Amino acid sequence: MKKYIIIVVLIAIQPVSAQIIKSVHPRSHGIDYLTKITNLPQKAMPEFDLNKLIEEDRENESQPGLPYRFAKVFDVSIDVKNKGYKEEIADIGNIWRLRIKSAGASSINMIFDYFHVPPGAELFIYDNNKMQIIGPITESGNNESNILPTPLIKGDEVIVEYFEPYEVGFPGKLIIGEIAHGYKNIQNGYDGYWGFGESQVCNKDINCTEGNNWQIEKESVCIILRSGFSFSGSLINNTNNDGKAYVLTAHHCIGSSPEASSSVFYFNYESAQCEGNDGSLSQYITGSTLRAHWSTSDFSLVELSSVPPASSNPYWNGWDHSGSTPPSPVVSIHHPAGDVKKISIDNESPSTYNTYFWQVANWNVGTIEPGSSGAPLYNSNHRVVGHVWDGNDHFCSDSTLSWFGKFSASWYGGATEPTSLYDWLAPSGNPTTHPGLRYVGNTTISTTGLISKFNGDIVKFDNITLQSSAHVLIQYREEFIINGPFSIPVGSTLTTQHVSYP
Repeated sequence: MKKYIIIVVLIAIQPVSAQIIKSVHPRSHGIDYLTKITNLPQKAMPEFDLNKLIEEDRENESQPGLPYRFAKVFDVSIDVKNKGYKEEIADIGNIWRLRIKSAGASSINMIFDYFHVPPGAELFIYDNNKMQIIGPITESGNNESNILPTPLIKGDEVIVEYFEPYEVGFPGKLIIGEIAHGYKNIQNGYDGYWGFGESQVCNKDINCTEGNNWQIEKESVCIILRSGFSFSGSLINNTNNDGKAYVLTAHHCIGSSPEASSSVFYFNYESAQCEGNDGSLSQYITGSTLRAHWSTSDFSLVELSSVPPASSNPYWNGWDHSGSTPPSPVVSIHHPAGDVKKISIDNESPSTYNTYFWQVANWNVGTIEPGSSGAPLYNSNHRVVGHVWDGNDHFCSDSTLSWFGKFSASWYGGATEPTSLYDWLAPSGNPTTHPGLRYVGNTTISTTGLISKFNGDIVKFDNITLQSSAHVLIQYREEFIINGPFSIPVGSTLTTQHVSYP
């Protein structure tokens, strides 16, 4: 399902945070005659026993194949137009606003289990100070499932604001079905997002020296939130090299179409430096479509509602479905316990646990924890050969075991289109291995005075325009592809370098 307004700004070598979903001022902004936020009706969530939830988590996190819970989910049925406070904006339309409070929450996010609005309508969600604003969500958010998940807002109160013009083809309908109260990290008094610093100390930030050789692949990995749970996934390439927004994750995390529609995918959630500060959750895409899943090898393949724009520097992983024992070292990049992006490394090849799973016996760096589910396992050739299923006890020790669904088992899966990777990732040919992809499509590169750098196994420009004085560096391991019209204006430069794998 297509979501919101997309900002496409090409990022230079220096990492720059950019929002995928545009946020502008809500309609109520600056209109003095409207009721003040503090006087709006409030819908308060009930109290709950936090200690009981934490005890449940300790028990659940010792069980195999369960995602990581970060929030208490309240099942509700809140019709925004019935429960919100309605006012008129002169000569334009009507506005409904509602405060939602869940006392003590570190964050709040929601799922609209029915969302369908007419052209001209706008939905905003923001905090009391309007420092965090989601929206405008317009009719482009309409989709076949009528489900709309929302990203996190830090704090324990949010305002839902819906504007509808006077003259519309049909009345909008917005019903909130879930409200998630983030509670992890609250007991530690941390004032950031719920997951930062929660993972085991042996897990290394992706921007520590251990991650130096994996700076390309890290940009494929995302943290995924759904119904109070957190897990990992990664963009995965297909043989057409067309930037189709497929994400590989675990079946026990997304195992149905409603779960796929209800998920939010965050990219580039990482500390900028080794052992640095919390990362940004500003780059996200909401919603996806389930393409294939198979519980036997615990894989799920979804297609995002929109392609991550160039501003988020997306990378699509290559893969290997040979089933041969992966050459060492093997690596996993993941979001354990909802934390910023981490890397785990084993200097030995994994063993075969059974037909469907690899087993890693002794991590040299890091471990696998709840929240890592769905993350990729790479061989030494930087190809995906597995996806996280589980790890035992989730502590840092030499005896820690971890299990990964075999990419080779998931390739043909249950031998049907809805249960195999093959039908989606091999639309042209059926190679045993396939390289990763840096796809840059349908945009203009304009970075006067800076160098725009694009690297990967395959770097593909698809309908790209270079503006005058743009300077572009291409570093490719296997191939540089230009598709569509392309020219280099006077004053611009394009430099290509064929580089080796680290």
